[in-house]
Amino acid sequence: MDLMDKLLCELAEILRDHEPGLKRVVQGMFDLVQDNVNCSTQLMHKVISAVISGSQEHTSTRRHLLARALVCVQLQISRIPADDGALLLQELLTGTLDDVYPYTGQILEHLFENFVSVLGANCFLRLLDATRELLLSQEPQNCKSSNFLISKIQKMCKIGGEQSEALLNCLQCSAQQWTAFAVIIADLKNQDSNVVVSTLEMQLPQLKLMSPDLGDRWLAWLRTLCLRLLQEDRIQVLCKILQYFLAHLSVEQLVRFNLLSEFLVATNRSQLFNLEAYNWLKKEQLELFVTDGHVETFLEALMTVSWVNVPLFLWLRSFKSKRVQRVPKELLIKLCFVVRAIGNFDFRVTAQDYVLLMFKDTIDALSLRDYIVCMESLFNKADPYLDYDRLEKKIYKCKDLDNHIDLFNRRSFDIFSHDVWRLNNIVGNLLNTSLILECETLCEHIHGFWRLALFSNNQELIMQFLRQYYKVNTSLLQKGASLGKMQAHLLERLDCQTSEETSFLKARCVDLFTSNLDSWRQMDELEIDPLELLKQGTEKTMSTLTRLLGVHGNRIKNETVLSALIARVRYFCHINNVLDYAYRNLTEEEFESCITNQMIHKRLDRLPDGKLSISLYLKLLLYGEPTKGLARIETCSVFYFFGEPDRNARIRRLTIENLIKYGNAEIKTKVFKELLKINEKLSMEHPHYSENSEVHRQKLRIASALISIREFCDDPQSLKTLLLPSDHLGINLMHEFLLGTCVKNIDWVLEALPSLQPRQQESYLSIAYIFIIKNFVKLNEKKKLSEMFSLLIPFIMGSSNSTRILAQLILHKLAVKCTENSTLIPLAEVIKNSVEVSLGNKLQELQSDSRIMLADILMEENEIHAAYLYLLYITHVPFDEAHCFLSYNKYKKARKVFKLRKVLSSGNYISGQPS
Repeated sequence: MDLMDKLLCELAEILRDHEPGLKRVVQGMFDLVQDNVNCSTQLMHKVISAVISGSQEHTSTRRHLLARALVCVQLQISRIPADDGALLLQELLTGTLDDVYPYTGQILEHLFENFVSVLGANCFLRLLDATRELLLSQEPQNCKSSNFLISKIQKMCKIGGEQSEALLNCLQCSAQQWTAFAVIIADLKNQDSNVVVSTLEMQLPQLKLMSPDLGDRWLAWLRTLCLRLLQEDRIQVLCKILQYFLAHLSVEQLVRFNLLSEFLVATNRSQLFNLEAYNWLKKEQLELFVTDGHVETFLEALMTVSWVNVPLFLWLRSFKSKRVQRVPKELLIKLCFVVRAIGNFDFRVTAQDYVLLMFKDTIDALSLRDYIVCMESLFNKADPYLDYDRLEKKIYKCKDLDNHIDLFNRRSFDIFSHDVWRLNNIVGNLLNTSLILECETLCEHIHGFWRLALFSNNQELIMQFLRQYYKVNTSLLQKGASLGKMQAHLLERLDCQTSEETSFLKARCVDLFTSNLDSWRQMDELEIDPLELLKQGTEKTMSTLTRLLGVHGNRIKNETVLSALIARVRYFCHINNVLDYAYRNLTEEEFESCITNQMIHKRLDRLPDGKLSISLYLKLLLYGEPTKGLARIETCSVFYFFGEPDRNARIRRLTIENLIKYGNAEIKTKVFKELLKINEKLSMEHPHYSENSEVHRQKLRIASALISIREFCDDPQSLKTLLLPSDHLGINLMHEFLLGTCVKNIDWVLEALPSLQPRQQESYLSIAYIFIIKNFVKLNEKKKLSEMFSLLIPFIMGSSNSTRILAQLILHKLAVKCTENSTLIPLAEVIKNSVEVSLGNKLQELQSDSRIMLADILMEENEIHAAYLYLLYITHVPFDEAHCFLSYNKYKKARKVFKLRKVLSSGNYISGQPS
């Protein structure tokens, strides 16, 4: 090394963290090379090392310096002997693998051609390994470099020849496979999701992921690509990727790729299962993925993911039908913890049922101790435990129950107390065993926590137990006894060992005392504060208080008790008792406030058995804000999976049913008029509302209510204000049904038809058709049917294609009805034959046109299946506007036709729901 090289080497080492000085060193080396002075290999390594290993705070400056240094390398290689150049490049290439730093990609990009031309096939493995490492990086510059290198490699593979063959041998794939790989990597950068999806559809099959004879190196490349794919953020793209994996890969193959956990993490996005989206992962796809032989492997991977509710539930649901022979109890308990953590109540309870069903063999084989540990891991206190048969069998078969008494603690008591009758039966059986009632010398503390239960289906057994072992004066536990004395006596006799036992016993005393009450009035007579009872007792106290309140005939003294009870209740039976009391004893204004501010937030399954105020009817008929975001996806899933209506939609349906059953004619008429006014105001203030907006939802709710009480429309002509071309198609259909069933004649419809725009003509034709079907017999008796045919015929020759087809369908349906009813209309048979010839094979398909089905709804309506429910189903309303989960088979096709028509009329895709 000459003096200049040595000086520059020393300066590079000294100035590696000093940007300006290092810049002068690089410039000095550059000037030397430009002047045709060969620098030593050691100098070049030292300078490059200084540039890339210094401070990482100013990478843009460092990249500029590195680029200058790499130019020097390229110039130097062109001048020095081939062996020296190869050695220099080999050392640089080795460094990119040994030290992964932010500049690896830049070095490989800059010197790629030099590596290939000088080192040849000898560098391919190192070059490919470095490229693959870059592809795994999350750093944008590294990803950009990897894309560049992959593109270069693809071009080399296309050229053919020895180098191309050697490169493919190193990759262990075909040129077609590498091209597919490169195209996918390149297109993943595209901002247009549709383009990316299209690329994946074409190129993923070319990779041959399922091939059984993949080489280790190609397997590593495929794993790297799959990791990139599974990290995709765009839901539409990720959904397509996962659909392909689900359809073509198995648990075993993902284990081979070491990707099972990563695959499950990728599915852990609620948006992938959004039933209102354009595309989503179907339960059938998940069910086919998990095969019987790999459930245990799948579950082990499942445990590694921090799940959100919807994906976890759907994975558990996907193998609910698979009977798992036996799994280690440790794995089962881990799964139980995962299920218990599901936040959504409906999902959690159903998943708990799946666990008990799928792992029956494993659970049956558990000891009593392991079983109770498993149940404590699976259930929360508020969850409905129902596996009592198995619990009782395990208790009965246990030969050393004295060694298991510690299991019957507060936690297990809370879990097993869902069905009080079954729990009390177990308590009675425990007390009745020889362990407790026949062993006179048994230590009292071995009786365990459940000795404090105080309740059994055989209450005398409890009393006998307490008298025999604890010398309890059981008269203090009977009706009329003082709560304070009961608590003091039992606390003294039962010798509580912990504060938890003490608080539990006090609460059970309150439960027992409250259960001894015959009426709410007794609390007034004894001067007992119900709020204190509610505060100190368990849910059993709350249950007793709501039962007593439900039959209480007078207004309670403390008004805050009602609010406190409403806040505590969870089940229908309890809230119904409170509801009945409030309806009987509160004023109309107070009851309205109670419903709208408190009870409406509970899961009501009915309203009072009596009429409501007009104000309350209107509030409840229009009530409800839609949920949004991830909460909406969960609620939508609950609706479609369990048939559980949205809480707000249920309230609106209950209100309609109450109005129909208990509202008198005056109330119904006033409600009808008020709803018309509200709709008219909405139309004036928001003539161009958007799909599923608040205005659209209000109009849907109004239309549903109007249709339900349409017989109380005292002025059918006022309904003409509903016929607005600016309304959405679903609203138009509901209004057409309303007018067609309410108007006394359709002269105004037939007169207006010729001068209307095509969309309005369709609405008016629809009204005419419904009216004619409804009044078919009367019109025939008055010899009006023939006239109707004559007035409608001109529209089968109109300028609008959709109007022509609708008119043809209507006339054909009327002609068929004439034939079925033996009604002689000369034109009918001619029209029938003409339409059948004109429409040919399309006629049958067109019979499912939404407007044609409106008259069918009229004929099928009954008390259970109200017309508005059919209409909400056909018009594909959002799930939280559908009052109930009903799938009307007859109208499924009409529902699909409506959705398609809506798409065509809007020119955009309207995200839909499951058909």
